[in-house]
Amino acid sequence: MGGTHKKKLRAEKAKVKLKGAKLPKGLNVTKTEFKVRKITIREQLKESQFVDGLKQVNLKECLSKLKHHSSNFRSEALKNLRDAIAISHPGIMGSLSELIQGISAVCLDQDRDARRESCKTFAALLAFLPIDAVAPFFHIISSYLRCAMTHIQPNIQEDSLLLLDVLLQHIPTLVASHSAKILHNFLEMISRVRAEGDKAGRMLTVNMGQKQTTIKWRSKVLLRLQQMLETLAEYKLQQRQEAILSGVGTNEGLITHSLKTPQYYGIKRRFAANQHCDLSSIFNRSVGSSATASDDAAVDEYEQLRSYVDHLMPLLLESWLEVRPQQTANTSCSVETLLTLDASLTLKIVLEIIENLWSLIEIYEQQVNNNDLSLWFKDQYADVFAANFLQSSYPYQQFDADGDDNNHSKKKAKKSHNSLSPYCLQQNITIGFLMCRFYANALDQESSRFNAVLNYLSTIIDTSLGQKGSQDFLPSLVIALRALLLQSGQRLCHLHKESTTKLLRSCIKAFLQNRFGEITSKILIILCEIVQSHDLCKVYGAEEFEEFLKFLPNLLLRPNVNVACLLAMSKLGKQQNQAFLEALRTILPKVVEHLQNIQVTGAPNVLEGKKHVMNLFYWIHPQQSVDQIQLTQIIDTAESSITDKRISGYCKYILTIA
Repeated sequence: MGGTHKKKLRAEKAKVKLKGAKLPKGLNVTKTEFKVRKITIREQLKESQFVDGLKQVNLKECLSKLKHHSSNFRSEALKNLRDAIAISHPGIMGSLSELIQGISAVCLDQDRDARRESCKTFAALLAFLPIDAVAPFFHIISSYLRCAMTHIQPNIQEDSLLLLDVLLQHIPTLVASHSAKILHNFLEMISRVRAEGDKAGRMLTVNMGQKQTTIKWRSKVLLRLQQMLETLAEYKLQQRQEAILSGVGTNEGLITHSLKTPQYYGIKRRFAANQHCDLSSIFNRSVGSSATASDDAAVDEYEQLRSYVDHLMPLLLESWLEVRPQQTANTSCSVETLLTLDASLTLKIVLEIIENLWSLIEIYEQQVNNNDLSLWFKDQYADVFAANFLQSSYPYQQFDADGDDNNHSKKKAKKSHNSLSPYCLQQNITIGFLMCRFYANALDQESSRFNAVLNYLSTIIDTSLGQKGSQDFLPSLVIALRALLLQSGQRLCHLHKESTTKLLRSCIKAFLQNRFGEITSKILIILCEIVQSHDLCKVYGAEEFEEFLKFLPNLLLRPNVNVACLLAMSKLGKQQNQAFLEALRTILPKVVEHLQNIQVTGAPNVLEGKKHVMNLFYWIHPQQSVDQIQLTQIIDTAESSITDKRISGYCKYILTIA
């Protein structure tokens, strides 16, 4: 051992020592170059290639990766599928079944990122495909959606709502047609079945997890339920309108008389004493399978709607009672009656669901010409609704921020308790509309509460219209005004003449000042329909409409006018309303001069639309009420300013024969 060591020392001493010397230039650099042989796997080359700057995707490889045990592989496969959809991959339609099956399965994935990627991929796929291509495979999507909505893991339940959002956005008609299978799962997400004696019902469940409160989770579920019911109502209304236009199953089809073709008219009256009336037995007609199926479908829809109401209304009332402010001895609007953000949102969603239920019931009763279901709904829940939603503290208000209940906020609320907060306008207006629905034929039962609604709406129209801020309450305002002033106006005038007339004056004043914004045309139609009713004009007083009637002909000088408004004006002309006719006679030359430029919305064509305008001239009797020299000038203006000879000829004809 010692000898070996000595040999190493001698070898070290024998080495040349470079004292103070440097290595030549270029030798003190570490060379990093090295050569390797490329390893190429042909299967990997098929997965992703770039041709003309676009990524080419192997669909089969992506579909196989959707079943991979690694969540990263599954997420990557979903991203690649979106790339394939973006470039309209030719193999998408051929692999559509496997594609929908694979993406739907990832919606139940344990990994949150994979589930979110599946929703994004579904959104891209549904935006790319037509509805007819998705329809044969919707049962697959629906099955996975229902599994996710009732999954044992709360996170998967929560993400199922994102998938439902995608479906409602891209294929609402398919969701509506399969809604009966999906709606039941909403109840399972927020409630459970309970049995008390012989009656079985549902009760709300507690929070699904610790990351969000029970109220927030319930609001998320109820919001999707509201969107689902709204989609269903729009779908059924569209079906109803298509049936009317085509004349299938109804006597309201449009028939155009023609001498060249035979005309067929129905001999049955579209009336039934009750929903189970069988007209076939009256006419001794044999009932085929289609008729029996139609009757069964009507009965099933009746039971289905009644089931919706039975299950939903108790849960909606309980959801509101949990967040509703407690009643105090002081009935005026105080700090205790202000709503938090969660309470305000819950109230909004609950009221919209009840409104959608009413819409579904109304559509159904128009089909069967029977109101048994609405009578049952009123009998069961009218008093409950009034007691729980239209309290003595009505109208509701809201804190500026969620949970903002410190002393500063309380002092601020006390200081401004006489001014209405803009945060709950839609909720308060919807309550008034629903009260009209529940007490359509019994307004005197809740006379004081209707008075509060009338006064509140008058205040809103006078103070909140045309101001800065959200105007989301305007559609609800249109519905409420139609129900209060038009449909129930006569009975409300007998109960609260002053409050009802005050609301009408506020509407007319706001309309003349053009403060209704986007709903101006709808308010105009409501006011015109009120003026057309002899009974309403009599009960309101003709003097209330005089300023409105004088302003009405000025709409003919605007660039656009709705055909419904022209029909209302025509009826006023037939009624020989002197205030309206005198105002029209005054601006007749300007209307004829503007006839070339005016656009009539809702008319089948330009000629028919402008005929509605020119027909108004007949009722002022120009030959008798207009100076002949001036009338000649008006006719000359029509011939020179109107380029279409059909229109100018018709205008001259109307002016000369009247």
